[in-house]
Amino acid sequence: MTNDHGRPVLAFYYTWYNQQSWTRTQMSDLPASEYNSGDDTTIDRQLDEAAGAGITGFISSWWGAGDKTDVNFGKLLARAANLEAQDHYHFASSLYIESDAPNLNSPEKMVSALNYVNSHYSANPYFFHWQGKPVLFFWDPLGNGRTLAQWTTIRQQVDPHHQMIWSAEGVNTDLLSVFDGIHLFSAGYWGLQNNSMPQVDQGFRDKINAYNKAHNTQKIWAAGVMPGYDDTRVPGRKNTFVVPRNNGAAYTTSWNAAIGSAPDWITITSFNEWYEGAMIEPSVTYGNQYLDLTRQFTQRWHG
Repeated sequence: MTNDHGRPVLAFYYTWYNQQSWTRTQMSDLPASEYNSGDDTTIDRQLDEAAGAGITGFISSWWGAGDKTDVNFGKLLARAANLEAQDHYHFASSLYIESDAPNLNSPEKMVSALNYVNSHYSANPYFFHWQGKPVLFFWDPLGNGRTLAQWTTIRQQVDPHHQMIWSAEGVNTDLLSVFDGIHLFSAGYWGLQNNSMPQVDQGFRDKINAYNKAHNTQKIWAAGVMPGYDDTRVPGRKNTFVVPRNNGAAYTTSWNAAIGSAPDWITITSFNEWYEGAMIEPSVTYGNQYLDLTRQFTQRWHG
């Protein structure tokens, strides 16, 4: 197997599961085989499945230094080295900085955490780099009262010379004053609901092109794709909704629109967010259908 890092395909990835996690009362579907995220055999299987589908890396949900998501990310990097040794497939992953996590929910905590990431991971060859720079993804930077001014200060303290690439989740191009690109964890799902997916993705491409022209920058557009969504069983969550899968039609529409918007990267929501029903990992209901579809589209995008 080989891959093409000139066109990264990165899937959001969650490492918080154990054998007690799996229940139909909280999930719309279940994995084909229930697992513990921290087991090397689980990580090896997930790497094999992702690599076989043309995914070039994971964006691993991260809740701070020492958290199980941190421990398991270290395992992921180690198993990626093993994958390359065995299959000659270079799988390079990043972190999803979960801005609301207790260890990350203040500017001071964020600075400390990002310094930790920089020192522990940024030089690792199995950490995702773009044009020679390590890449981080940030969830909802302006949520819960966070401001661009705070992020400006954080970046000045952590990465004053922009030796890293920071991608922000969100639709607000004002984020580009601090961040190096935007991505949509939502995958612009309203385009699926309104039958306007190509226009949604192209609209973001156009906004970023306009920003780059006005500011003489090279901000990055990461188009998102999703197979469907269903968070109606998440305990205590309000305003839940469903984006029907329609036997792969939603995913196909999502991919066609993403590729059509000439993105720099493509992100997949998600490899294994089971609570929100947005996974492509093999399941009881769908088997390998969504990995098979992913392979078709990554082959097309990678040419």
